[in-house]
Order: sequence, then structure tokens, then C-alpha cells
Amino acid sequence: MARFAKTILPNGVRVVTEQVPAIRSVAVGVWVEVGSRHELPAQNGISHFIEHMHFKRTRQRTALHIAQALESLGGSLNAFTTREHTCYYARVLNQHLPAAMELIGDILNHSLYTPADLRKEKSVVAEEIKDVADTPAEYVHDLFDSRMWKGGPLGQPIMGTAKNIRALTRSEVLAFLRDHYYQGPNIVVAATGDVSHKAVTEMARRYFRWGDTRPNRQFMPPVANGFSLKAYPRKTKQSQVCLGFPSIGFGDADRYPLLAANTYLSGGMSSRLFQTVREKNGYCYSIVSFQEFFRDTGVFCVHYGADAKYVVKATALILKELRRLKERRLSATELHEVKQQLKGNLVLSLESMYNRMDRIARLEMMLGRQISLDEGLKLIDRITAAQIRATVNRIFDIDRLTMCTLGPTRQADLEKIPWSTLK
Repeated sequence: MARFAKTILPNGVRVVTEQVPAIRSVAVGVWVEVGSRHELPAQNGISHFIEHMHFKRTRQRTALHIAQALESLGGSLNAFTTREHTCYYARVLNQHLPAAMELIGDILNHSLYTPADLRKEKSVVAEEIKDVADTPAEYVHDLFDSRMWKGGPLGQPIMGTAKNIRALTRSEVLAFLRDHYYQGPNIVVAATGDVSHKAVTEMARRYFRWGDTRPNRQFMPPVANGFSLKAYPRKTKQSQVCLGFPSIGFGDADRYPLLAANTYLSGGMSSRLFQTVREKNGYCYSIVSFQEFFRDTGVFCVHYGADAKYVVKATALILKELRRLKERRLSATELHEVKQQLKGNLVLSLESMYNRMDRIARLEMMLGRQISLDEGLKLIDRITAAQIRATVNRIFDIDRLTMCTLGPTRQADLEKIPWSTLK
């Protein structure tokens, strides 16, 4: 039986752990509650850039030494930035947890941000931005988010723009770190596996001796676009398509019914969208829907890639599936299958210590409490067909739909789609 524990240090750092017996590994993450949503337009991309800079050089380690520190022990160190968080995490054998905590503490506390490293990493990030721009299946999501959120903070690309990154100065980086990183209440330390909560807490106390000032954040509330269609031209073999709606936040009571609706639409090869758009009609190779939850809002999106000649037909089928879910309740059999799939996905995901670490950190940041496996399974069991129907009627609103294509599809083609289907 896994055991949760939580301690809030005097400076506001929150330490959450989940001890999992019979596991010989540990996943540990230090989460900073800052991401692209908290950036001004002129500095968009700075959170992701700082994440990169923490792997360059500290007072006692070069970039090579940082990379070798855990890899030489059979472990790994990595990081990622989202719209609302930045996470530095390690996966190691249980006996190497102190080394992992010391390393993360070193890169967050003692990175030097030298002018030479800043110049070099600006080039690296610029190449990463180009890589995404040259990958239509990824880049279409940036276009979609920008369109949906009217260019506001949630619509900013996480990596920013090459122009912004080139213009960043060392003083701007240090000021951003001071205002967003070195504040205890802004930090969550999460660890899962063969861990001692007491030991993790003592290491967090030793390595994250930051102030107890609460971040003074005032960011624009989410404002979504109304009905919006945009075809971005590009000479490619396929058009990449995103269509979706502003949705609900992580703590919303309808989160589980929405997850059930998403599973019904896109939960694998037996799902409605896969069977209808791909298997029965052959309009695409891959089609998925997904739900992204933020603190106070979210995004529900359907994404697929297809020959431009199929875009109107494929989208018409998607609209029919969305309307079908709005108009009728799932049958008892369908509801049972969706619940079984959700429960199976949850249980299987927890086989990974990294997934467990990610889960307890997000639950702490979003809800301030943990949801055990048993409680999660009960929440899934309580989902009703009526709740699913009510939730999708709340979200699948044609007047709030955004659709973007990237490829040979023309703007005039989008006007041919039977949008009245969803009214």
C-alpha cells in the first residue's frame, strides 16, 4: 500500500512524497510554479530558456559534469517547461536519491549564467524553435493556442520566439529568477518510490533555503476567442488540423465526466473518432482528442493530419460525433467500457514512479491534497451518463470553437464545413 506524506517547510516549500514498498527506484522532481503563462509578451520564452541554462554550468560543475553526475550511476536528470510549471526531475536507484537531490539543488542554486553560456544557449534554443516550426504536427498546436486565446498569455508559445530569446539579457534572467524561482511558496518537491519522507524533507530543507515571500503574480484571466477559422498555408503533403474549445480547470467538478467523454471519443483504436474517421472512411492515419487542464481553465482539442481533399469530410464526421455525444447518453455498456478503460489507464500509469511523482506534484499544486488510487477509482465509478452529456453540452459550443489548419487547405475550404451540425 502506497503512503502519502506532506510537510510545509518554514519558508513555504511543500514536500510531498509517496512511499511505494518493494520498489528499488525513486523519481524526484522540484517543481517551480512558473511557465509561459506568467511571462510578459516581450520576455515570452524566458522560463524555458532558464530551464536550459540550469544545465550549463555551476560553481563546481561544467555541463559535462552535470550530465555525468547521475548517468554514471545509471540514473537520469531532465526538465521541462509548461504554461504554468517548470519541473527539474531525476530518476535513480533508491540509494542514489541524495546524489539526485544535491545535483538539483546545485543547478538551481549555483548556476552561473555566464555571458558565453547565454550566447551559446540562445543559439541552441533558436534551433529548437526552428525544429518545431519545421514539424507541422507540432507547430499547428502553437497556432491553435494563439488563435484560441487571442494572443493572450495562454496562447504564447512555451519556447517563445527566436527574436525574444536573442534579446534576453543576463540581468533579465537574474531578475526573473529572483521574482519567480527563489520563493519557497512557489516550490513543490515531490518524490515517489522507495523513499523516506523524513529524509526527503531534510534534504529539501538543506538545498532549498529560499525566502518565504509569496510571488506577487497578476496575470490576465483567460479570454477565449469566439467562433474562429484560420487556414495557415504551407506547401506540405498533408494538412494538420486542430479544432477545439476552451474547457474547464483542473479543480472543476466536471473533470472526470470530461475525461470519460474524451476516452469515448479517442481512447485508442476502438474509439469513435478512430473508427469513424480512419477505419470506416480512410481519411487520416492518426486522429486524437485530448483535454489539457490549467488552474482556472482548459482546452479540449481534436487533432488529425489528412490530405487537403479530405479535411472538409473528416471535420464533418468529427462534428457529427461531437453532436452525437451532446444529444444522447452513453448506453450502460458504453459507460461501463469507458469506466473500465479509465480505471485501467490509471492503474497501469502508476506502474511508473515518474508518473506517480508527476501526479502527486500536480495534485498538490492544483488541489492542495492527494487523491489515492482507491479514491480515484471511486471517482471514476461515480461518473454517470447524464454527467457526461451535461459536461459536453457545457463545452462543445459552436460559438466558442476554434479551428486551425497548417498545410495546403485553403480558407475557403473551411467555409464549406457544415458547422451548423453542432448547433
